[in-house]
Amino acid sequence: MGLEKFRVRDDVKWAHPELEQAYSLMGCSVGYAEVLLNDDLSFEERMKFAEHAEDGFKDYLPDYDWSRVTEYAAPGCVDEPDAPPVKLLVAVPREGKWRYKRNSPCILIIPGGGLTTCFRFTAAIEDWADKFGVPVATFNYRTLTMGAKYPEPMNDCEAAYNYLAEHAKELNISANKIILHGNSSGGHLSLALCHRLKKRGITPRGCMVWVPIIDDRPLPEYRSLSINSAFWGGSDAATSARQYLGKLNNSVDVPAEAFPGRATVEECVGLPPTFIHAMANDNGTDQAYAYASKLAAAGVYVELHNWGGSQHCSLTTSANVLDKDDETAEYAQLFNAVCEKEIRDMFDNDLRRPWTVEEFNA
Repeated sequence: MGLEKFRVRDDVKWAHPELEQAYSLMGCSVGYAEVLLNDDLSFEERMKFAEHAEDGFKDYLPDYDWSRVTEYAAPGCVDEPDAPPVKLLVAVPREGKWRYKRNSPCILIIPGGGLTTCFRFTAAIEDWADKFGVPVATFNYRTLTMGAKYPEPMNDCEAAYNYLAEHAKELNISANKIILHGNSSGGHLSLALCHRLKKRGITPRGCMVWVPIIDDRPLPEYRSLSINSAFWGGSDAATSARQYLGKLNNSVDVPAEAFPGRATVEECVGLPPTFIHAMANDNGTDQAYAYASKLAAAGVYVELHNWGGSQHCSLTTSANVLDKDDETAEYAQLFNAVCEKEIRDMFDNDLRRPWTVEEFNA
């Protein structure tokens, strides 16, 4: 049947008709992941390639509007005394766009990029600040192309979250209403950060992720791992996981804060409300189903959406960059409407189930 060719989902014939431009853009990214994850290249060579790749998207994402974006230096995680400070950017809504006068929710966007780079391609933080009427923050964590391994990127994520919580008053936000969001490896780290924070006794207001990379293991029930793409395939995910985990690779001791798919149902009890958006032509789809099943069994408020006709980042790119202002792009606007409803639900309703089994039964 020629299954190898059948499993490569780059041709636009696999796409939803309204996603052809975004699908072609992803399908033309030949060698992107392979170069960034190439062990035979120096870190400097890989970082230069990452910078070149981001330059190709500058037409779609202008530079930050520094009149509304402020840079902060978040101290490193307490678990890593020598960690460098984390550069945190916070965008505020335009005049008249604030939704809350005080104790505002805040969205923390963790960038994606296969753990190799912090790719600023989810959305412009200023756009989201205006859309939702709340401060929106993002940051760069240490990546594989810098020689970082677990737990360094996770430590940086925790440092960014802690800074927002500890400086909530001056930022005009509520430490109890921080929402996590990430795309691809940013989704992976968002879900993983929920497990790290649970160990600290902290439950974020909620977590919404797009095409997260959830597990490092090639389990037989993950049939979608056979799906491949020039932009991101199953082999890329495996290489990224190997480099990220280092000596922990293939170990039974990989914790949920490294890869959330490793969590037991018991370890998921008390996690924040979680909204997962998977794409049907992505290799991580089955992982999303399995993880959502664990969350549901643990009593966590969870929603799972599997969007057809999209590979790893096609729909998210269409909805947030290429077609974000095109009302005729109905599929992209449907995606945006669902995500906006989820975020507003997290603003207006506390959907957290912070019980242990014992507390619920008491």
